[in-house]
Amino acid sequence: MGVPFADPLRLVKLHPVIMSLHQVYPEVENPTKTTYTVVVDGLYLVPGRADTENLNQRQQIEVLQRLVKIQEAEGWEVWVLFNGEPLGQVEHGGDFLGVRVFFSPTPPQRIPTLLECIKVLNKQDRDVLMITNDLELEERAQELNARTLRADTLKKGYDSLFTVRRATQSRLIRHRTVDRLKSDDERGGPDIRDMIDLVE
Repeated sequence: MGVPFADPLRLVKLHPVIMSLHQVYPEVENPTKTTYTVVVDGLYLVPGRADTENLNQRQQIEVLQRLVKIQEAEGWEVWVLFNGEPLGQVEHGGDFLGVRVFFSPTPPQRIPTLLECIKVLNKQDRDVLMITNDLELEERAQELNARTLRADTLKKGYDSLFTVRRATQSRLIRHRTVDRLKSDDERGGPDIRDMIDLVE
């Protein structure tokens, strides 16, 4: 069975995604009585990836770590699918800290595999929530009586997990930048040599 949502009043304050879920499904008067197994199209939890591409192992692990935190916060049961070969840490259909993980060997198998997950869960009388940005997958999931949520909505609800932070500059680079700006002010503009970064 899926796991019921936690206290919605607490989650509205902490995670705006729950408020978005209720707005998308206003007919659900009491979300605490609704249970879902959440099926995640893992491709769309990494910005800028096309559906013909595979995520590398580092990206897959990062997505899994985020999903573990979301699962713990929401009390969801989470299934996720990636394009590509199984990770060394988890096999196809295996468990990663409570998240069930699947792999589609080729990109064209991604949607059929995700739809098969829904069919399996339907046979177990589970309510399914599909998370993706793929319009075709959304439509086909809804035909199988699954509810859908945009991956972008989930990421907005967990902005702190999905914000890409720029690498901090080293102290040497910061000092060099400050010195360069001072020098530019004194000369009335940048020197072409200062516009070329040296390998450090």
